[in-house]
Amino acid sequence: MRRGYKVLIVDDDRAIGEVLAEYMHKKGLTVFTETDPRKVMTKVETVIPDIVFLDVRMPHIDGMTLLRQLKKEKNIYTVMMTAFATMENIIEAFREGVDDYLLKPFKLNDIDIILNRAFNIINLRNAYNSLKEEIETIHEEQIITQNERVLKILEDAKRVAPLDVTVIIYGESGTGKDLLAKYIHHHSRRKDGPFIPVNLGAIPHELAESELFGHERGAFTGAVEEKMGLFRSAEKGTIFLDEIGEASPGLQVKLLRVIETRRILPVGSGKELPVDVRIIAATNRNLEEEVKTGNFREDLFFRLNTVPFYLPPLRERLEDIPLLVEYFIKKAALTHGVPEKKISKQALSKLMSYNWPGNIRELRYIIERAVILSKGETITEEDIELHPIEKQEKKQSNEELKPLVELEKDAIEKALKLYKNKKEAARVLGIDPSTLYRKMKRYGIKEEL
Repeated sequence: MRRGYKVLIVDDDRAIGEVLAEYMHKKGLTVFTETDPRKVMTKVETVIPDIVFLDVRMPHIDGMTLLRQLKKEKNIYTVMMTAFATMENIIEAFREGVDDYLLKPFKLNDIDIILNRAFNIINLRNAYNSLKEEIETIHEEQIITQNERVLKILEDAKRVAPLDVTVIIYGESGTGKDLLAKYIHHHSRRKDGPFIPVNLGAIPHELAESELFGHERGAFTGAVEEKMGLFRSAEKGTIFLDEIGEASPGLQVKLLRVIETRRILPVGSGKELPVDVRIIAATNRNLEEEVKTGNFREDLFFRLNTVPFYLPPLRERLEDIPLLVEYFIKKAALTHGVPEKKISKQALSKLMSYNWPGNIRELRYIIERAVILSKGETITEEDIELHPIEKQEKKQSNEELKPLVELEKDAIEKALKLYKNKKEAARVLGIDPSTLYRKMKRYGIKEEL
């Protein structure tokens, strides 16, 4: 008989409870008895049994009522006991979720059969729950680290999370800014509310206001119905404004007002609407420099910068690579239904010596590819195909490179020559017309070339 299991016997007939308890004690089980059904739920909370034997007919509260309470609140293996079994009450008990049935009078051999059946099912349930938890853990993106800087960030983020202050996360692309934003949300008062991520760099400037704040029906051509907008979708939760540095000057004004007033104005509406939303922003740009160059509003910067976090790039936290590799191997194997693989020391050394321009995101895709395409049980050095940027850097290392300022100036001049319309030139360059005007002024580019 399995030791370590706890059994609770509930029967108003003290003699039956004592006989069962004595027999199960000899089998190595920890056994508790209760004759008053009114005390059962309190006892369950204290004892936390694995198996409960319930008599059907008892004063004050019958066994079926207790069964419903147990199944509603706890995942406990239940066995009904009765000397008055009918097909109807047996069927009812199984409908309510009972796991097994013991008819009185019983033989001690019957107890052995029921207990063995219970142990097998409990073990299966535990294995299932453990596997389910592991699958959910692997599928859910996590912040995996042993780096002191990142651990300190997580510690500070956990302290800040309940305070509902505006947060901004700085870091290169692929460093996990979105994961830190989710981490803050999940440790906040708003964890049961929605988490709405918005990549401002992926929304055309002319549509950003409508996407964020919504619009009224007929507000513009194509607005055939009212749109709620992402801020209202995030009500009672968190909105994550990724790539905040890409926001146009007009949108920056609107965002500043939302932060200050907690109200939004849908496009085409004359009435502001209150919103209860926490704002977390992120950027891979240096916003202080953007403020100096006139690309970002100073007042919005100070509003967003209440609590800043700076995520280090992967090349500054190389000690995390082995942990991340192990996690991404498991995740890739589970996602694609292939066996988990080991990684050779040479392959891991190759990963540790790389500069990681794409950071954790790049590592994830490299490992995923290696898991899928490697032929053996171990990922070798040959299976690790690093990003083409590394090759480009080697090719161009001996070439003479122009400063970025000159390249940007050349690009603007070429665009203006090709497209006499400045709006069209700005569109081709991928910037806002107002940004184009500022850059022309900064570089001394004349209106007519």
